Amino acid sequence: MFWTPLINFEEKLGANIGEFAGWKMPMTYSSYQEEHMAVRTKSAFFDLSHMGRLRVKGKLQEIENLIAKKLSDAPAGTMIGPTAFLNDKAGFIDDVMTYKVSDSEFLIVTNAINREKVTAWIRRNSSLEVEDLTFDLVLVAVQGRGIWDVVERIDLAPLQFRLNTKFEGQDVFLVSRSGWTGEDGLEFWSKPENAQVILERLLTRGMKGAGLVARDSLRLEMGFVLYGEDIGEDVNPVEARYWVYSLDKDFIGKEALLDTLKRGVDKLRIGFKLPKNQRVIPRNSSKIKIAGVEIGQVTSSTYSPFLSRVIGMGYLSSRHFFMGGTAEIEVRGKDYSVKLSDFPLLK
Repeated sequence: MFWTPLINFEEKLGANIGEFAGWKMPMTYSSYQEEHMAVRTKSAFFDLSHMGRLRVKGKLQEIENLIAKKLSDAPAGTMIGPTAFLNDKAGFIDDVMTYKVSDSEFLIVTNAINREKVTAWIRRNSSLEVEDLTFDLVLVAVQGRGIWDVVERIDLAPLQFRLNTKFEGQDVFLVSRSGWTGEDGLEFWSKPENAQVILERLLTRGMKGAGLVARDSLRLEMGFVLYGEDIGEDVNPVEARYWVYSLDKDFIGKEALLDTLKRGVDKLRIGFKLPKNQRVIPRNSSKIKIAGVEIGQVTSSTYSPFLSRVIGMGYLSSRHFFMGGTAEIEVRGKDYSVKLSDFPLLK
């Protein structure tokens, strides 16, 4: 079991600590609904230090061969992603964000559960040098529609980053214009002591702490996938409708992906919304049905504070795939009507 380095500081702020992917980290501070709405209306910070952070060095062609999205055209200082490492069958080893430092050096953020798997997979499939930075630096995201009322403005366009710079007067290894909430924001990597000073300053200006539960509800509103729930090694990008690849380059899994595009798939990812008066939350693997016939299964679901209704995503049989109509989801033996929707679910 690992502990995020800021956990003592966060507990003093009232964080409720739980376990995720082998890490002890904040789940909530007040309620996830309040934290969710803080991001959608004002701002909040998330400790994401559980996520894997790797530095990869070597020949560009070797790196290109591993990652599904084209890297060579992007200028240094640019993030490429989301993209993915795929297996030989085009299933997801992991979906990742990449940071191009130079043609021979990239930073990669992995899902926490996949850090060791990705490291081993890169080493097994290349001669690239891989350094794990996860335990040297914290990763904090500051997100929200009102972020610039609280945070010093940084001259970065979306998906740009800067290395070895200052943020809020503190030394940081990296700061980027990025996030996973659907709102504007910044993410920074730094030593724990620098991060704590930054967060103390932001707290005095009214920023709130937010935990993993709110991050999950925010990503569901946007239709962003979670590894292990919505995607995995047995799901490919076409099924997930997750366009993380470039076809004008070679990469592991491309041949299988092209074959999939040619012959089609048996299932496709879809979103859904329940009526506002229904507060039942479907579980993973709950059946999606039409006229009593199962046509798919739920993968993720939660209550959306912003939409004031239960939302989620899952997979439908491609023969029955459609949007805008209604279906039923079975929860504890009872069927509930849902509207099938495209992403993002916020619209």
